[in-house]
Amino acid sequence: MSTSLLLAGATGLVGSSVLEQALAEPHVERVIVVGRRPLPEHPKLEQWVRADLQEALRPQRADAVICCLGTTIRNVGGDRNKFIHVDKDLVLSLGRWAKEQGVASMAVVSAIGADARSGIFYNRVKGETEDDLRALDLSALHLFQPSILTGPRNEKRPGERAGILVAELLAPLMVGGLRKYRPMPHERLARALLYAARSGASGVHVHTYDAIMGMAAQNTTR
Repeated sequence: MSTSLLLAGATGLVGSSVLEQALAEPHVERVIVVGRRPLPEHPKLEQWVRADLQEALRPQRADAVICCLGTTIRNVGGDRNKFIHVDKDLVLSLGRWAKEQGVASMAVVSAIGADARSGIFYNRVKGETEDDLRALDLSALHLFQPSILTGPRNEKRPGERAGILVAELLAPLMVGGLRKYRPMPHERLARALLYAARSGASGVHVHTYDAIMGMAAQNTTR
């Protein structure tokens, strides 16, 4: 079955991998990318380019939405309101758009530890976003909760690179309930997002390490 996708966050680590894989998959007939800057053209690619994502959204048929939006406190200069705008407000705008357009499925990259009651600001915002997305009562909502992501990054973050290295070394020791904290290869997460987008499963689904790796393994179209 051919699928049309709307993708937000296509220039980030995970989103760029989702885009690359989606354009290569034969069952994906069209990818709508909503973003702030244009990307290289492709026969399957439709681009909605605006400085503000909320202004870029327009009425359009799509089978699924994949949201890879996200930033860091460092990237927004420590401004918590700017962080909330990207990681919560824009994500919810996509969710409302999906509801209004009757989109069959929405897959969102959240984070392990997401909890609206958390004392940790990052986890609390992620949890609040998940709760607000649930309240939209979408046909299908897939909330992906990876731990630290591995893969090439444009930004230089020595501390993060060191953390990834340590996490990869400790991964074999993360067993049982700790498995969900294992580092997540970004391309596997991207593959799982695409799998969920066309799985046909209804309701709300929360995916952590084992489920994500399982879905990535089942997405064998590439």
